[in-house]
Amino acid sequence: MERNISAQSPYKALFRLGQRVAERSNRSRSIRDDSMRLNVTLWLIIINVIVYVFELIFGNAFLTLFSLIPNLALKGFYWQFITYMFLHSPGDPMHIFLNMFALLMFGPRVELAMGPKKFLIFYLICGVGSGLLFLPLSGDMNTPMLGASGAIFGVLTAFGLMFPTATVFVMGFFPMPAIFAVVVFGILEIFYGVTGLEPGIANFGHLGGMITAIILLKFFGFKKERIRYFWE
Repeated sequence: MERNISAQSPYKALFRLGQRVAERSNRSRSIRDDSMRLNVTLWLIIINVIVYVFELIFGNAFLTLFSLIPNLALKGFYWQFITYMFLHSPGDPMHIFLNMFALLMFGPRVELAMGPKKFLIFYLICGVGSGLLFLPLSGDMNTPMLGASGAIFGVLTAFGLMFPTATVFVMGFFPMPAIFAVVVFGILEIFYGVTGLEPGIANFGHLGGMITAIILLKFFGFKKERIRYFWE
């Protein structure tokens, strides 16, 4: 019996070692799988950059065909409700830079919480909702709308509602809880949209993305965390 026990002990040690190696391998594989699945945000950024290059190459004809022009969209150019959110002002590189930077800041965490497929659906529907609200409030059926801002405002709203106590640096300098930042942005978009103090900016489109995000979060069944105040 003693011989059998001593003979089995090396095998037991090897078996335990094999278990540890397998567990580590599974953990690393799980991490790799998660990182591979979390690629919607990255692909959205890549697609926006590629489309921006197309804009520079093909010019106004490309913009007319794919930006959201209410008069055309309602006459059969229905694809513009999707394509406009991948276009940005070719004469203002900061337009695409700021939008993609915001998407990079808030997109990955929301994507992780929702899952890639649901996040992609959420992003696209927020963009469509932004365009739909822009139509009746724009006042000019020939004014084109372009940019990912509506969809990204939807992502920002989701971030604020799902992670209300996370710190957001508004304008890059002013820290505040994410839920407060969403409220501030919402008030500002209403104010600028009504007063027209930001000409050339589709403020009601931004607001449309935020409203759509709130509706979708309710539809998807996500529950926001309880807000913890600073004195707690």
